[in-house]
Amino acid sequence: MTQPLERLGELALVPVIEIQHADHAVRLGEALVAGGLPCAEITFRTAAAEEAIRRIASALPQVIVGAGTVLSVDQAQRAVVAGAQFIVSPGFNPRVVDWRLEHEVFDEITRLTREAVAIVRQYRGSGGGQ
Repeated sequence: MTQPLERLGELALVPVIEIQHADHAVRLGEALVAGGLPCAEITFRTAAAEEAIRRIASALPQVIVGAGTVLSVDQAQRAVVAGAQFIVSPGFNPRVVDWRLEHEVFDEITRLTREAVAIVRQYRGSGGGQ
């Protein structure tokens, strides 16, 4: 398992944050660190999300920052370039999963996704999904 995933498992709680102003991102990250919770999932439900991820990742490298409510490959790409260490999608978008598999965003998630896809393909190939 990769180090960020192991650390998230140890923390057992990831704050999901909808941030309206990227200017508040670093202070928010500092408050999370001070409170002993150095992680955040910044949702892509606002225009400030990408920049907020960028600022936290740059200013606070000890914070495990990820992107949530990722609905498209474009958002996934922008999140990773901004510094996101994990991506959360509220549903199954095969294009986002394919992109993530291609770029190996979190190796353990990639491995599990590959296994799940193989099982589904095997099931459908056997006539079970018809």
